[in-house]
Parts: sequence; structure tokens; C-alpha cells
Amino acid sequence: MMETDNSTQKNKISIGLIINDNELNTNPIFPPEIKEEILDSPYYLLIFISREDVVKISCFPTKNKNIKKILVKLKEFSPDLVKGISNVLNELNLSKEILHTTGLCYEMEKCFYETYLIGDMVDSGKLTLDMIKEKFMSVANVISVIIEEVPSLI
Repeated sequence: MMETDNSTQKNKISIGLIINDNELNTNPIFPPEIKEEILDSPYYLLIFISREDVVKISCFPTKNKNIKKILVKLKEFSPDLVKGISNVLNELNLSKEILHTTGLCYEMEKCFYETYLIGDMVDSGKLTLDMIKEKFMSVANVISVIIEEVPSLI
């Protein structure tokens, strides 16, 4: 049973959460120096990346609380695959919408590419989730594509 739980956990690189400026400013976990330095914004995307012995938290100021996470499961990482993913993002005009992107292999066959992007184009109807999935699935060595709404505390 433990093994299944572990493999489920390893199907994600990170967990995202959106907070607003009030949450950032009133939460004691954020040191005053950080609050002074970080760009003033109505929303912040927090990305939590956990490993066995550490949790890394990244914070991205954003004007938008509608953020999508795209998780792409891969057979393997290769220069061609990275180029293919980059081409998809360019073709769909999503390159400018990206807040964070990362890739990781847990084992040779368990590789993931993950990106967080602003979901305006999907909400406006210019793009559908199916169109995005279809484009990513057309890249060689892509096994699956999951698109999720990033939850918000607001």
C-alpha cells in the first residue's frame, strides 16, 4: 500500500496555490524584508516543491488569479522533446503567459514537464483545454497531459 501512495506522490513535481496581497501581507510566515522587496501585485502564485528532506517555496507576483498547471508525463527527456514542447507553447501563443516551468525525472521512465501559466486565453475561448492537450500529445515521447486549475485561498 505504501508503494502506491509513493508513486501517486511522484506523479507531481509541485503543488500550486494562489493567494492575494492581503494574505501575503498579513501572514507572519512571510518576513517583512520579503514583503518590502517583492513586486506589489494583487495575487501571488505559490509553488511548493517537496522532496524527502526539504520543501522549496517559490512566489510569483501575478495580476491574474486564473492560473492553469499543465503536467506532461514523458517517456524520457531529450533535446528534441524540449524543442517540441517549446514549439507547442509558441504555436499556441502561450510562451508569454508562463509564470514557471520545470522538468524532472524520478527514474528513467518517470519523467515530467510541468508549467504554470495564466489561463486568460482558455477563459476567453481562444483556446480550449482539449486543443492544448492535443498539441502536447502530438509531441513524440509524450505519454499524457493533465491540465488543472490552480486552487486559490481567495
